[in-house]
Amino acid sequence: MRPAVVLILAALLAGCGGGGGGAAAARKDYVKALNRAQSGLTQRFGALQQRVTPTSTPEQDQRTLDAYGRVVDDTVRDLRAVRPPAGFEALHRRFIAQVASYGTALQEARRRLRSDRPQTVLEAQSVLRGAVQRTGEQLNATIKAINDRLKD
Repeated sequence: MRPAVVLILAALLAGCGGGGGGAAAARKDYVKALNRAQSGLTQRFGALQQRVTPTSTPEQDQRTLDAYGRVVDDTVRDLRAVRPPAGFEALHRRFIAQVASYGTALQEARRRLRSDRPQTVLEAQSVLRGAVQRTGEQLNATIKAINDRLKD
């Protein structure tokens, strides 16, 4: 998951030309705002990503997932505060929804981790990894679409 999120830092800045005011400045400000909002996600997920393992206990996993949930909530809140430039509103909403989908996957994993069945707990870990991968792929596609629009 982490590489998918890091892509926004490099790709969006590369797509944003220099100079001027008006639309160019709005786009540059937008890129900076997105980078600020998601850099916390990248850093905090980096610290958390190794904690859910086949050998971690359900209690440890619950605490880690709670921390992930707080990170997602903070990032979604920060992204909602960002005002996209004209023409980027739909992509911005899609990006926010994709980040928020991490929260949905986390809620489902937390529910499953409460099970007394070891198989259900292992399934929860697997489902979460899959959801993170899918969401990362979706974020990459949205980042590409934003970059393509920035180049116009």
